[in-house]
Amino acid sequence: MRYTLTFLLLVLFADSSFAGMAYEVTSRQGTKTVKYMVNFGGGRMMDQWTAFDPVSKKFVYLGWSRDQSTPLKVGSIWDHESGVTRDLYKFPNVPHPLTVIPSISAMKVCPVTGDRKFTIRPVLAYD
Repeated sequence: MRYTLTFLLLVLFADSSFAGMAYEVTSRQGTKTVKYMVNFGGGRMMDQWTAFDPVSKKFVYLGWSRDQSTPLKVGSIWDHESGVTRDLYKFPNVPHPLTVIPSISAMKVCPVTGDRKFTIRPVLAYD
C-alpha cells in the first residue's frame, strides 16, 4: 500500500512540472510605472531562449523543437567589465545577433527602463 501511494504521488507531481514561466515585470522610469510580460524557458516538446533587442526595445525569443539540436552560436563577445565571454545567437526578425538572458534571476537591470529595483511576479507556468 505504501509503495502504491508513493507511485501515485510521483505520477501526479511528475505530470504537473513545468518547463517555462511567464513573468510580469514592474519597473520605474522616472515617475512612470512600466509593466510588461516576459517568458523564460520552453515546454515539454520545445525549448526557448529569451533575449532583449536594444534597437526595438522588445524581448525576443528563439525556439526549437526538443528533438532538434540546440541553435549554433554565430559569434561571441568579451565583456570588459566582467571578463565574461558571452555567446551570440541569431534571433528571428532581429538583424543583429544577441546574447541569451538565461533566466529572470539573471536579469539585474530592467532592459526597458534601466531600473535596478524592478520587481517580478510569476503569472503563468507553461509546458
